[in-house]
Amino acid sequence: MTSTLFSRSVRIGFLLVSIVTAVPSVFGQSPNILGGAKERQPSYGEMENFTILSYTDLDGWDQAAEFRVSKDGKHAYISNYQGFSIVDVSDPSKPRVISQVKNDPSVQSQYIDVLGNLLVVNQEGLRSDTNKTWTSGIRLFDISDPAKPRETGFFKTDVAPNRGVHGFWLHEDPKQGKFAFVATTLEGYFGAILMIVDLNNPASPKEVSRWWFPGQHTAGGEKVGENWIDDGGLRDGLPKIWVSLHDITTYKDRAYLAYRDQGVIILDISDMRKPTKISRLPANRFCPPDRPGRRFGIHDIERMVKGNIVFSAWENSGFWAIDISDPYRPKSVGHFVPPVFRRVNSDAGHADDVFVHENGLVFASSSDPGGGFWIMRHTPGVKGTVEWTPDNKNVTVKYDKRPEN
Repeated sequence: MTSTLFSRSVRIGFLLVSIVTAVPSVFGQSPNILGGAKERQPSYGEMENFTILSYTDLDGWDQAAEFRVSKDGKHAYISNYQGFSIVDVSDPSKPRVISQVKNDPSVQSQYIDVLGNLLVVNQEGLRSDTNKTWTSGIRLFDISDPAKPRETGFFKTDVAPNRGVHGFWLHEDPKQGKFAFVATTLEGYFGAILMIVDLNNPASPKEVSRWWFPGQHTAGGEKVGENWIDDGGLRDGLPKIWVSLHDITTYKDRAYLAYRDQGVIILDISDMRKPTKISRLPANRFCPPDRPGRRFGIHDIERMVKGNIVFSAWENSGFWAIDISDPYRPKSVGHFVPPVFRRVNSDAGHADDVFVHENGLVFASSSDPGGGFWIMRHTPGVKGTVEWTPDNKNVTVKYDKRPEN
């Protein structure tokens, strides 16, 4: 993977959102990724150009959020809000939970990452904890034995009532070692900012630097901008501007920050102690009331693009395969919209995260209650529907059209 290819993947991921939600005539024609208002959108349970190999509700921990899959394709590491699960996926038709670690009831985990035998999971305070008792940060585990994860350290970032860590990303530099790039609230700052944490000694992680958008450091005398809001911005919309770091991706000496309504901010991280801004792309989110659920925007994208197909998760619009062989004319080449999550009386299905392994398997998660973890293949020529079994714990697939060969 070259740095040029990765840069394109970040740019294209941003571009897909722009085409669908902001500038439908940017190329002189209607977008053909998720269709225009006059085109029929696939509904819950519909699938095209995918086959489903298996589904698991993770032994009841069905809010499967961010996840990672080991390089050998044998294990999946899944954040589950209430903790995390490690799943044996060596037989993709029969995923098997081999260990689970539970959080304190006051915090949740939606993000997870792995470097070698080091697993890290976030700790974010729960709004529903009326006692406001949480301590937020990141937990570190040794997963040399995936069946017996062993906690080795904890890094505290914030305490209640601030919610603490949301997204984060693990980074290994050949000279400087292992680091966590963490999006966290912090006393004295408006919204979440970036904190870079040294993980070279997992028993004693330590902060090395931080970066924030100008105006966030209120304790330092900075003034927040007009119409700035923190948290809850999904429902407010323009002219309100949600200013808070959501998530991070790094590659070599660059960090790509998803900064809510401030767009994508690119940092130079060649010196971890002094991250510096290179550039910024601004964008705003718009989610049309297409169907029950109504969260229609892109949530996650396969960050390390392999070949000409980008796999992406569009919340209530499901999982999509996008052909970017012509980056100026991206087009849909497959979709799977999870069926309505009946066992929790929902009126919607959901797509959270997606990853395609070197072995060709597409792993995907649904983080809403009643969701779960999916293992699929991109299979051109297939068309079908997905339904829950009577006990609502597994699925059956009915194929209307199969490949010709």
